[in-house]
Amino acid sequence: MNSQSEPSKLPSVEDVVTAFDDRRGWVVESNGYKLRSEYGLCALVPLFGEALPKIRNATGRIHIMFDLIPLARQHPQVVEIAKNRLQDRSAAVRMHACEVLAYSLRRDIIPNLEQLLEHPVAETRATAAAAIDAIQHQNHHFYLDREHKGTSFWVVNPQDDPKYKPRPWQMRQECQ
Repeated sequence: MNSQSEPSKLPSVEDVVTAFDDRRGWVVESNGYKLRSEYGLCALVPLFGEALPKIRNATGRIHIMFDLIPLARQHPQVVEIAKNRLQDRSAAVRMHACEVLAYSLRRDIIPNLEQLLEHPVAETRATAAAAIDAIQHQNHHFYLDREHKGTSFWVVNPQDDPKYKPRPWQMRQECQ
């Protein structure tokens, strides 16, 4: 690993594909952790966008999409990546794409989600409908709190917690 004083050269798209194209979840998790630690998640977003269509095994695609959820509001390319994964052959990847889009709260992506309302898989239809509902109400918690009872909160970033009070030592890494 590089020291913090010298910038890390980003891996190639092929390196990312190799790291995530494995059926074994522990291998994908380990490789993902190493990449995030070395380069930071924000720096990897463009590579993830290029690598996702090339990753054959759903385990790696699922892992990447899950990792991208917290960046949905601050990194526009994450929303584009999620839109491109709405038609993924894996239901779990489609679900995480819906989660990214729900968390983004961007109204302009509702037409993309509406296309999934006729999907043959019931769970895909349900997650798309929940994402649309959250966006229409501008409340990402409604993705999980589908009955709007106010008893479920989806805490992706610390500020999503209604009881969140930042502490002086809490610093978030922002995408530049």
